[in-house]
Amino acid sequence: MIHDKRRFSVVLAALAVAFAPHLLRVPLFVGAFVCAAWGYALGMQYRGWAVPPRWLRVILALACLALVFAWYGRSFGRDEGVALLSLMLGLKAIESKSVRDMLALLFLAYFVVVTNVLYSQGLVMSAYMIFSVLAVTAALVHLHSAQARLAPDLRRGAVLLAQSLPLALLLFVFFPRLPGALWGVQDDRDEGVTGFSDTLEPGSVSSLSLSAEVAFRVDFAGPVPDRDALYWRGLVLDSFDGARWFRALPFELAARDDVLPPDRVEYALTLEPHGKEWLFALDLPVAAPRGTVLRSDRTLASLRMVRSRMRFELVSAPVAGVSRAPGPEWTALPGEGNPQARELALGWKAAGLGTRAMIDAALALFRDGGFVYSLQPGAMEGDIIDQFLFASRRGYCEHYASAMTFLLRTAGVPARVVAGYQGGEMNPMGEYMIVRQSDAHAWVEAWDGGRWLRVDPTSVVAPQRLAFGAEAVTSPQGQGVDMPGGARILRRAARFFQLGWDAANNSWNQWVLGFSHDRQRSLWQRLGFDPSTREGAGKLAGLLALGLAVVLGAVFWFMLRSRRQPPDPVVLLYARFCRRMERAGLPRGAAEGPLDYASRIARERPELGPAVRDLVDAYAALRYGSGGDMDVFNRLVGEFIGRRF
Repeated sequence: MIHDKRRFSVVLAALAVAFAPHLLRVPLFVGAFVCAAWGYALGMQYRGWAVPPRWLRVILALACLALVFAWYGRSFGRDEGVALLSLMLGLKAIESKSVRDMLALLFLAYFVVVTNVLYSQGLVMSAYMIFSVLAVTAALVHLHSAQARLAPDLRRGAVLLAQSLPLALLLFVFFPRLPGALWGVQDDRDEGVTGFSDTLEPGSVSSLSLSAEVAFRVDFAGPVPDRDALYWRGLVLDSFDGARWFRALPFELAARDDVLPPDRVEYALTLEPHGKEWLFALDLPVAAPRGTVLRSDRTLASLRMVRSRMRFELVSAPVAGVSRAPGPEWTALPGEGNPQARELALGWKAAGLGTRAMIDAALALFRDGGFVYSLQPGAMEGDIIDQFLFASRRGYCEHYASAMTFLLRTAGVPARVVAGYQGGEMNPMGEYMIVRQSDAHAWVEAWDGGRWLRVDPTSVVAPQRLAFGAEAVTSPQGQGVDMPGGARILRRAARFFQLGWDAANNSWNQWVLGFSHDRQRSLWQRLGFDPSTREGAGKLAGLLALGLAVVLGAVFWFMLRSRRQPPDPVVLLYARFCRRMERAGLPRGAAEGPLDYASRIARERPELGPAVRDLVDAYAALRYGSGGDMDVFNRLVGEFIGRRF
């Protein structure tokens, strides 16, 4: 058994801190085995339970391996590796018999802490990982410390971490970063939480209206556009099968325009992962950043699936380029269905209405026909357009966009549905805009005058949705339900802390997690180091080597300086006495001890002998003996220095 049970308990406590985040991630049998193994290890130390024989430990290891393969199958990835690493924490604990075994456990704990970044790299998890590293480091220091108390070793562990920060910062900024996700591991998310799909049907957008999840954040380089211009374009849906709109037509790349329009808006958009290829941009994007393509329908698509948080530098303008005239496929509809809507639209066409007049007629229908903007329009089947226009007259943005596009196409006007987001909330603590899933929106584009014209039927049914956001029509407060004064104050306080926390997370995402390969190369180039050239790469390597030398030198100097013992006040007072005697013509010899020095002073100056003898006796008792009184010695030195010779 380990001779120091208390130190073994400290090691297990550090392991528990490191393993805690994985407890809800690993299978139940893994967590149960680890906890049981640690409990048995404590019993070995405190109750004298026998160490499991070698053959039993081998069987346990093979059984753990078999259970992992039975649970996950033959694939080996992130979850499988973390499960095996967790089981090793338990297996190693029940065979720990020496300090060497405890060292192995603590080094294994560092690997367990690192695996947390495979699941989350957020601010909370990063702070917890720092705390975990502190706990493991303090346990490591305590394992080699002669003190019984843990608090001094916690302080030493904190000092060690603080000393490593300059080196970590230098390597973070200048050590070459690999493009792509960490170790090739992507952050898979549930699409139902992170955004809508590439189809539009009743309920597909309204299902997101109550979600406060962040879709993306935007930093504008200049003034923020007006709210009614904040249409974030994501998908263009070109086909209808009677129940849903979807993408079916082949797309082309937009013509490249080297001259940017003068009324452009420049901004940086940080997109949360949604597992698809589409991006979102302010209507209308005019250029494709690196790693993306700009399609002819003015939508942006990433060259790889967005499975991790990504940042894009974008440029948009109210009018972007010239679009090719749409063909008959942009007026295509199913051959039958929704007869009432068809009759209405064909009546507009027979009356000779132009495109603008038809758009105005549809908007007037929605505005004056008793339509209601609602999250609960009721179930619709069969001729859903007719049911919405002539029966329920209740719906969300997807109902109005779908119905208007159907009417325009029936009348022979090329039209399409655009899905994305509308609006956003400025965070005053970070001066950036937050666009949430509740801002999901759908609108219509109709071909008129040689370009696609944006038409939003929501603007006439629920103008408060565009002016104040989705909360104005989905929350009780937005619908005019009064709140008590205390509840209103609590709500504002909660909102304040929510925005503050989001600002902190955004700063972490932008400056730490968002410091990608491209941004690092951009920083190097701004500093005058172009890594693509031999000269620039050499300068960068030299700067990195110089920085490492400076940081390591500073750390070593701090370590050596911290090892110096503070000056002994007894020695300082005796030195003052020696300097006073030197000014009196009685300097101390280099090899002359205190007693010999006092004897010589007594021989040469008999009148000083008794006082010098008392002072030296007090010094010897404090310096070399186990007794002595510091106050007495301090008084004797003061009296002696104040005497006249």
